[in-house]
Amino acid sequence: MAERFRDFMKVVFTLTQDEFVEQFPHPFLFYSERGAPLADMGHTRLVDNAGPSGPIDRFSEQVLDFLPLLPSVKTQREFPKKIFIGRDPKRDLVVSHTTVSSRHACLFFDEVDACWKLVDSGSTNGTFVGTRTLKAGEPVILQDGDVVSFGKMSFLFLTPAGAYRFMRQYRAFRDALKE
Repeated sequence: MAERFRDFMKVVFTLTQDEFVEQFPHPFLFYSERGAPLADMGHTRLVDNAGPSGPIDRFSEQVLDFLPLLPSVKTQREFPKKIFIGRDPKRDLVVSHTTVSSRHACLFFDEVDACWKLVDSGSTNGTFVGTRTLKAGEPVILQDGDVVSFGKMSFLFLTPAGAYRFMRQYRAFRDALKE
């Protein structure tokens, strides 16, 4: 998986933000393979105007363990405006964990409100935004940097533009630690 992430990062650095958003129009969920808790993610904040070597404000070293949850090769027809999440291999984003239901949740872009929303699909172990438990069928607006959990699996949510900024800052932060 780390190799896939390195390859993905190489692609990111060949694209402008507009090109990236066009090529990857779906939001991203970042996670740690080590299952590190995301409770401290409040210490990470993206800087909107950061360029390739722009400033990093309170970037947690924990993010160096993060990898993006990449979409299935067989996404549903509504993808990327509607993204189905679950343990079932037919989902758009597959989360292989015993606490994740086969059809756990759905991320969708609300054209009217111009934002991404998350809705629990009646999962067994719940869907959470931060510490807030989602009620089945009731959508909640997501923002860049929100920690979302499906069962006991937590992810850092980023819009396409937020993911681009995050990965650019990730590289700058990682390079700064090497110096």
